[in-house]
Parts: sequence; C-alpha cells; structure tokens
Amino acid sequence: MKRNTAIVLGVLFAAFIAAMVPSAILAADAPADRVIAIYFHRTQRCPTCQKMGSYSEEAVKTGFVKQVKDGTVAFYYVDFQNSKNAALAKAYNISGPALIVAKISKNKVVKYADLADIWTKVADKKKFVKYVQTSVTASAAKPK
Repeated sequence: MKRNTAIVLGVLFAAFIAAMVPSAILAADAPADRVIAIYFHRTQRCPTCQKMGSYSEEAVKTGFVKQVKDGTVAFYYVDFQNSKNAALAKAYNISGPALIVAKISKNKVVKYADLADIWTKVADKKKFVKYVQTSVTASAAKPK
C-alpha cells in the first residue's frame, strides 16, 4: 500500500512540475525524452550571476552539440522575478539564482536537480563546466 501511494505521489508530482514548465521549454516539436538545463536569474544580474549563466550555457551548448541540435538537450534562461515565470519558480523552489537540470520523459518532468555547487565552482571555469556537463550526462542516462 505504501509503495502504491509513493508511486501515485511521484506521478502527481511529475505532472505538477510538467504543468509548471513554460510552453517554450515543453515545445510540441521537442523530443518527448530530453534533458533541460534552466538557469534561473534575477531581473537585475550581478557580474557573478552573469558569469554563472554564461558558463552554464557554454557547458551545455559545447558539451552536447549533437544533442542540442537534435533537441534531446536544451538550455534556457528564466527570470524568476518576472511574474509570468512565478509558477515555474515556485515549482522548482527558486528563491535566488540557480541552475536546474531536469530529466523529461514522455513530456513530463520525472526528476530534477538543483546544481547548488555552481556557487563554489564559479571561480574555476574548468571545474564549473565539468560539474554542469557531468550533471547533464547523469540526468540523460537511462535507468539501469
């Protein structure tokens, strides 16, 4: 009984998260199974936040060239202070700049991770990029 309840709650949570993702991120022409990286930022961005955003974008777009081209990996910037993004920010518990990597299966978010260690790695671009790329790769991996 507990297992069934956990499964039902998991499915409902995934459906809730998927409902919160803007239509640009869940575009109809996007593959049903993919990984998205979303850099949430404030409307006014400091130099460090701008650097984290650009490093994140570079990590995804240079580390996954083929996957970005075929749509199985994507990167987005989202201003979490913009009222039109409020539901998405709430769904991912965003209260400050953050990089979220989400696994989408059958057009539903099935899991996501907040890559909080970007804050400790921003001073070392090479470590930052490797951390992001490793996280995207792990999210894209098929379950065993």
